[in-house]
Amino acid sequence: MVSAKTNERSNERRALRAVMADRLRRITGTAMFYGLVGTAVRVGSNILLLPLALTHLSTAEMAAWWLFLSLGGISNLADFGFGPVITRVYSYLWAGADDFEAEGLRPAPIDGLPNFPRLAQLHATVSHLYSLLAIIVAPALALGGTYFLLRIMHLIADQRSAWIAWAVFVAMTIFNLKTSYWGMAVQGINKVRELQVANLLGGIVYLMVGGLLLVAGSKLLALAAAVAVRAFIFRIVCIVVFHRAIDKKTLKRAKSDRSMLARLWPNAWKLGVTSLGAYCITQGLILVASRFLSVETVASLGLTQQVGVFATSIAALWLQVKWPEITIFRTHNKLREMSALFAQRLLLTIATFALIAAAIILLGNQLLSFKAAHTRLLPLFPLTFYLAYLAFQMTYGTFAVLAMTENINPFYRISIIAGVATVIVSIAMTARWQLWGLLLAPLICETYSAWFVIRVGLGSQPLSVRELGIAAFRREQ
Repeated sequence: MVSAKTNERSNERRALRAVMADRLRRITGTAMFYGLVGTAVRVGSNILLLPLALTHLSTAEMAAWWLFLSLGGISNLADFGFGPVITRVYSYLWAGADDFEAEGLRPAPIDGLPNFPRLAQLHATVSHLYSLLAIIVAPALALGGTYFLLRIMHLIADQRSAWIAWAVFVAMTIFNLKTSYWGMAVQGINKVRELQVANLLGGIVYLMVGGLLLVAGSKLLALAAAVAVRAFIFRIVCIVVFHRAIDKKTLKRAKSDRSMLARLWPNAWKLGVTSLGAYCITQGLILVASRFLSVETVASLGLTQQVGVFATSIAALWLQVKWPEITIFRTHNKLREMSALFAQRLLLTIATFALIAAAIILLGNQLLSFKAAHTRLLPLFPLTFYLAYLAFQMTYGTFAVLAMTENINPFYRISIIAGVATVIVSIAMTARWQLWGLLLAPLICETYSAWFVIRVGLGSQPLSVRELGIAAFRREQ
């Protein structure tokens, strides 16, 4: 009798372990898991490398590095909105569309099988496009970026090494731009897990190379070289993944089709204007700060901005891994399923950001103080205000992406108006009220645009606000 009970308990334990192991395999095999780890390493690598960077780089060198990153964001403007539009077109063709319209969507495909010939033709077309863009952007970035760096570079002890680091960073940025369509292709064909694996591998290499070179005394050059290696690894993985999804012979036979660019352009130029406005609002902070605030404040603001990017990237991952699926739902006219998925993931995004932001506010500067870092986050009240502003910006930004899955962009006018207004107002307010003027200006200029974006986003899906709220708390199917 005792033996039978013992065997029964043993069998129950084995069954429980089997269930737990199966659940663990399911979790670790999802795009969300790889995305969480990959984003944590990709975006958080700048944060994870900070203990070494803050102890091996001076305040002026840290300020220069944040300026490097802000200037590198210009490459996101260089494609003038083609990137997100191209990614969506990859998704449409992968979902089985026979072609795509300049704006709006075609009737839902019947069989849903990927349109491989058209995918290959799109790939050849965008390859030529980004090669041309890289040639145009290279001299503009090198010369324009040098102008902004002059004020800070003369404060760095080893100026020669710092300028070499800038040259490496410029070369890496141009390489990223020229090859960026590979990442768009992988995301567009819904290989989200593989994309996050690429982020993970690139981030690990970044940490290893950056850490070793910092310890070796390479200063800014260590970070620039690490970023370059990360970009190379990421592209290699994306190329391998895309070639596995689409036959190489099909890709080789495909020829560039200029008519595709003509149909991409109506949405692309609008998104390019939108991106320019967004750049003015986000990266404009550092550029304006570099002209009006002390080097120490610029360094603190840059660090805070990177921590904020880390928080929003981790939180937004809930939606990021589902945008291809949301686009496919839209393509197949399954709008209620699309809205429910969006609502559930938006709730998780907001909740995750709130938790991370609370941890940053409570522990951020204490940890930097413990590490005896030269550069700290912004003081408590400016830090709290900035993180709250990022939550506001992230939330209304998701509604913009939802609306644009309809292959339209109604936001370009209001975006550029808000962006230009932010630069003008921030210059005036920063000159008078310093840091608080810089932080308040974007919020003042974005209030109306945020209301407009949310209104349009809600109108792009069939659920009422109440139904969307109820759907957010339902268990995802």
